[in-house]
Amino acid sequence: MTVLARGLFSLHHHLVHVPRVGRVARALAAQVGRAASLLDVGAGDGTVALEVARRVGAQRVVGVDVKARPGAALPVVAYDGERLPFPDGAFEAVLLSDVLHHCARPGALLAEALRVASRVVALKDHFRFGPVSEKVLLWMDLVGNAAPGVEVRGTYFTPGELAELVRGAGGRITGLDWPLRIHDMPFRLVTQDRLQFAARVERLAAGGGR
Repeated sequence: MTVLARGLFSLHHHLVHVPRVGRVARALAAQVGRAASLLDVGAGDGTVALEVARRVGAQRVVGVDVKARPGAALPVVAYDGERLPFPDGAFEAVLLSDVLHHCARPGALLAEALRVASRVVALKDHFRFGPVSEKVLLWMDLVGNAAPGVEVRGTYFTPGELAELVRGAGGRITGLDWPLRIHDMPFRLVTQDRLQFAARVERLAAGGGR
């Protein structure tokens, strides 16, 4: 990596990543409420999960990732990107923070998250509103995931597509924070609050009831 590239990644970390961790964690914690245990799917460096755990009072925090990072802030278990290696209801809450748009089959992973969550799945992801916003989101993803080498698929959802995805996974949306402020100026001019959301998803009971 060149000196210029290292400098740009360092600048991105301090101006974008660090403030983002706090705001994403706050938004997810608001959807979770109090919880004794958390699973963070796509845990990355683990900092978001630990901050959510601090806010919700969770004593047990585990992460899974397709590419476990050395030195992560919490225990991270490798998984195949779809099947979660835990029994039904193993965690009170499951976090999916900017993960679904990286998945080949996002509905399958969401169904798995609902399976291992005894109470709630908290999402943080992006809405798209036409081709311009889709290109903006893709650019953000490419920049934000360049350093860790995460594959960028560019699969973003309209609000209607998200609702359909949740229903297809056997859940329902019971909370939504949108638009959601994640970035500071001047980045907000590009990243736009309306493209960011956090949501609470609960599993449908048999027969479609709560």
